[in-house]
Amino acid sequence: MSESPPGPVPGSPVPASAIQRLTMIADTVVKANGGVAPAWVSVVVTTNEKALTSATPGDRVPGREKTIVYLVTMEGQFVASGPRPPRAKAPTGSYLSIVLNAETFKAMDFGLSHNPPPVAPASFGPVTYLKR
Repeated sequence: MSESPPGPVPGSPVPASAIQRLTMIADTVVKANGGVAPAWVSVVVTTNEKALTSATPGDRVPGREKTIVYLVTMEGQFVASGPRPPRAKAPTGSYLSIVLNAETFKAMDFGLSHNPPPVAPASFGPVTYLKR
């Protein structure tokens, strides 16, 4: 009797079976946040705790530290589409990060900055590039 293949493991390559879905999610995020094709999109498997140090430095989500996630990071020209106060300009940035639950592919966090991530995603494990 064979066991079902394990899910993504932090520090291991992104499973080939996840690439198409991650690419579709990245495309949707790009369209919702300015629509300009990014220069690149990378993905790494890590824990939520580590992903937040890159995507949203200083952010902590108690109880989710060890949740396995995909950290999706892209470089381009982005305009955040989320809610904001009346008459406030939409935030913009050159680096957009999304933290996705590796089991459900649901977004857990979002970061947008003019500067590269303070912690390089490559420090968490092998990086897979979805687009160049």
